[in-house]
Amino acid sequence: MAQYLLTYLRRIGDDYLRWAVCDDKSGVVGSHDHGSFADAAKAAERRKVIMVIAGTEVLLEEVTVPVNNMAKILKAIPYALEEQLAQDIETSHFACGQKLANGSVPVAVIGQGGLDWIMERCEQSKLTAAEIIPEMYALPYEEGRLTIMTNSGHAAVRQSISKGFSCDTDMLPLLLDNSVVVDPEAELEDPPNSKELIWRALHFSCGQDRYDLNTSEGPIQMHTEVALFAKGLKQGRALQKGQAIINLLQGEYSKTEAVGKAWKPWRLPAALAATLLALWGGASFLQYQALGVEQQRLQTEMASVLKRTFPTVRNPESDPVRQMKSRVKLALAGGAGIDDDSFIAMMSAVGAALGVAQEPTVKSMNYRSGRLDIELETVSLQDIDKIKSNLETGKKLKADVKSANKDNDRIKAKLRVESSS
Repeated sequence: MAQYLLTYLRRIGDDYLRWAVCDDKSGVVGSHDHGSFADAAKAAERRKVIMVIAGTEVLLEEVTVPVNNMAKILKAIPYALEEQLAQDIETSHFACGQKLANGSVPVAVIGQGGLDWIMERCEQSKLTAAEIIPEMYALPYEEGRLTIMTNSGHAAVRQSISKGFSCDTDMLPLLLDNSVVVDPEAELEDPPNSKELIWRALHFSCGQDRYDLNTSEGPIQMHTEVALFAKGLKQGRALQKGQAIINLLQGEYSKTEAVGKAWKPWRLPAALAATLLALWGGASFLQYQALGVEQQRLQTEMASVLKRTFPTVRNPESDPVRQMKSRVKLALAGGAGIDDDSFIAMMSAVGAALGVAQEPTVKSMNYRSGRLDIELETVSLQDIDKIKSNLETGKKLKADVKSANKDNDRIKAKLRVESSS
């Protein structure tokens, strides 16, 4: 059985990994270790490297697209999820798995900046990762049960074969409450809550654990997260077509290793070709320069047309063609963009709700199609809960906490506010 190095990156931006040598038959077969990316590269010793990353910056979703070709699916997914994302699709990376039994496609979304940082650190340290997998997909899975991993204030939750999230353990009850899906036709008097979900959960405790989960079986002690992930990956690869695992190295990121290997023997021919191109390019430089000036003129003119057509546009210079298409699409659908009455009422409610929190700081707000996405900071988790409760007073608005993480002494959270009707 071929061995591989299983590494775990707890936080994107930190040059610190945990790892162990594993195989799919026996799990962990080597001693656990930790250190920098460069240290992990030395430990790899020509083994395949699989990197599991913390899921705090990864969103897992399911989408239904009317195509079967993988290339077309990858092109359609960003637009299918555009309404669900607070960030721009242009700065997001999308990776998908095989279609599920219900016809939907599991998708993992991560900011390009975070994935670029990982790839740059790997390149600088000569650590070649064959797979980069969100930690939720590396947890063991039992149908109908949550799987929860906790360690030193960090938690990862697997809700199903394709859904899950990561957070600080203090945020677990709040985020589990928001993740409960109740069938409106079931007419349940007592819908499931976070305590019931945790009680039935499969709980693994890795290392020092400052959060006590009250579960029916008690915590299953694991030496490290790497040992747990080796178990989860072994199980995931046994499922049909590996549906339980998504490798983030797709699209442009999947070519990094192949391009690096293919480039080496072509360096000398490429240098000679570059010399010839430099000689030929002198005659073409002025022509290209003129084309560049013309392109800039057309870009400025398109931005001007967009501003005249839609005076409320804020940044007409940013991809005016895409903005024009989007606004024309809204107009043809019968919508002018923002319902002023709904927007004003929603902003008024948000302003009142923020008043109940201590020192709230709004980082960004994005209103789209009747939904208001808010990124804010507060002093405590209780303030987030107060804001959510205040917004839902009167039952006219619905507020969902999409994420909440502790950063130093502040709580960073993302809320989505929309009409409850």
